Order: sequence, then structure tokens, then C-alpha cells
Amino acid sequence: DLKSLSSSLSEIYYANFSIFRSVPDAWAIEQLFPIMPIHRLTEKPTLLGSFADLTCDSDGKINQFINNGKIKKHLHLHYFHTNEEYRIGVFLIGAYQEVMGNLHNLFGSTNSINIRMTKDGEYTLDHVIRANTKSEVLKTMNHNSEQLLERIRIMTELAIQKEDLTISEAQKLMEYIENTLRKSTYLQE
Repeated sequence: DLKSLSSSLSEIYYANFSIFRSVPDAWAIEQLFPIMPIHRLTEKPTLLGSFADLTCDSDGKINQFINNGKIKKHLHLHYFHTNEEYRIGVFLIGAYQEVMGNLHNLFGSTNSINIRMTKDGEYTLDHVIRANTKSEVLKTMNHNSEQLLERIRIMTELAIQKEDLTISEAQKLMEYIENTLRKSTYLQE
């Protein structure tokens, strides 16, 4: 009875990515990818946990992990500190996963890094790939961000004329939307 206790006390860490987009084979064919925390490496992880993503997919979870050639249901993780980043690395996913995930849920790609091992056992960051912006995802779906902004600008001018919006409020709204379109589709501070 005590063996199942650790499983029922495990944590679910909600991750800021789409499993269907970034590692679709983890969901579709239960492919196991090496996964580990890449923060707080000098601290011993004390919790058992699994992952669920922040998209609308209820199946967006990873709850099988590699364990010395076997499968385990939970990964050793650190206690999560509120308002502190805790990054997890999912390794060996490669371009195939990116292509298969395509634009699932219109989230686009996440930031990713290609890491290369050197002959002396060190590593180098080979290539950094920037995440898609909201504007880029809209363009993929045949929407024009500039036209969208122009339509919103015209609507704010009408709202100013009707005194439903002040000039200052309209400027803040336009700046916010313009900045948002330049950012990733994933949550950011």
C-alpha cells in the first residue's frame, strides 16, 4: 500500500508550452524523451512530478519518463518557488517533432536551442531559434497584423469622438496591442 503513496502525492507542473506542438510523439506514440530540470542543478530534487501544458488540450501531459532503460511515472523535480522561473529541458526532439507539431492550437514554435557536444566533452550552444510571434502566427493563418492595427486605430478614433475613450487610453491600447503582436504566443512576463 505504501508503494502507491508517492504516486498519489506527486505534483503536476503546468508548463508554458504545448506538448502537441513541441513533442507530439510523446503524446501520439508515447515516445520517451530525456527530460530534466535545467535550473537549480546544485540542489537535489525532492518532489515527484509530471507535466501538463497550458494549452486547451486535456491530453497535453507528460507522465512517462526514462529511468535507466525502464519507464517511470514521475520525474524528480525541485519544489516550485512562486514568481521564480523553473526551466525543464526536453532533449533529442529535433526537427521532426517541430514539423509534426506544425501550428497546433496556433501557438507556433517555442524558443529552442540546438546544443552540440565538443570532442573534449564540453558543449556549445550551436543555434538559438526564436519563438514565433503572434503576428507571425496570424500571418500563417492569412491575417494581416498591419490591417488589424489600422482597423483598431480607426475604431479608437471613433471611440474618442464619442467620448467613450480618451486620447491617452487610445494610445495605451494601441501600444499594448502593437507590443503584444511582437511577442511570443506563449506566456511572458
